[in-house]
Amino acid sequence: MTAAGDSHELDRLRETAQVRLEKAVGDGHLTLEEYSEQAAIVWSLDADLERLRELVPVDTPPPPVSRPQSTIIGIFGDTQRSGRWSLAVKTLALLLFGDVKLDLRSAVIVARTSTITLVTVFGDSTITVPEGVHVEVGGFDLFGDRELDAGAQDPGPGAPTIRVVSYSLFGDLRVRTR
Repeated sequence: MTAAGDSHELDRLRETAQVRLEKAVGDGHLTLEEYSEQAAIVWSLDADLERLRELVPVDTPPPPVSRPQSTIIGIFGDTQRSGRWSLAVKTLALLLFGDVKLDLRSAVIVARTSTITLVTVFGDSTITVPEGVHVEVGGFDLFGDRELDAGAQDPGPGAPTIRVVSYSLFGDLRVRTR
């Protein structure tokens, strides 16, 4: 095969691998961090044909069932979620005098877009996302700071979207990678 033929096959395999990754993350077979790592391999300049052919394994365990909505309530206490957990399509966190920390790097999602709504009074919110996902931040803060660091990796086509909507009184919002 010619160099141009190799290039066309590589492009075709990249597109096919990206579609498989999107389906795998949407079905809950990959966490956001696993998706991010594999999408970076797909779109890297030194991607090879063999690696692209074996990216998403066919035999993966069934994903945990995610409810369409989840509610977190905390009064005078902190709430933290990390490790492998199922992120609902819509998550609402209500905190009074407490902090919320959500680590989405190993979270399993079942929707292309997940929305996290934070309502905090005298509390900070920290959301950790993997590189390579779209992050949208909205809401309103009174006497609080807002920080968004979505990393240096460009989200590929079809990357999952995490929407963070924060309403805070005397609290900071930090959305970051690592």
